[in-house]
Amino acid sequence: MDAFQFAIDMELDGERYYRTQAANNAGNPLGAVFLILAQDEARHAQLLKDRRDGAAQAPLSHGVPLDVRNVFVGAGDYEAHVKELPDQPELYLAAQAVEQQSIDLYRDLQAKAADKETEALFAFLVGEETEHLRILTEFYHHVNRPREWVESAEFGVREEY
Repeated sequence: MDAFQFAIDMELDGERYYRTQAANNAGNPLGAVFLILAQDEARHAQLLKDRRDGAAQAPLSHGVPLDVRNVFVGAGDYEAHVKELPDQPELYLAAQAVEQQSIDLYRDLQAKAADKETEALFAFLVGEETEHLRILTEFYHHVNRPREWVESAEFGVREEY
């Protein structure tokens, strides 16, 4: 299997993983976040396929597409029956590991690229996956914080969330 096919397969695996997590979190804002990540992975796979097949590529750009809405729009008021998903921190740690593997792979492929366009594509993908890793790390810290930090509101200096 060549490097492009390996990278394409990895992106498609990532898309399936994030779509599964989106389905598992349907009805809450996390579902929307996972859906955005799944769409990004599908877009990355298509970029890799186009490059492998020699198809003309659109200019590379980072960021959320303009048609993506804020994930908290329509979330509604907080309701007391909302409960924490018991495996949420572990889910984010597993997703972080996948994103780190992607970053490592794309850095390696970038260093071995045969031409500037391929090198630029892999550099772009390193940036995209790094952003995914940052997002997942923030989610992990947010949901895991209550497990590792308890302090009286009366005393001490507290770090901002």
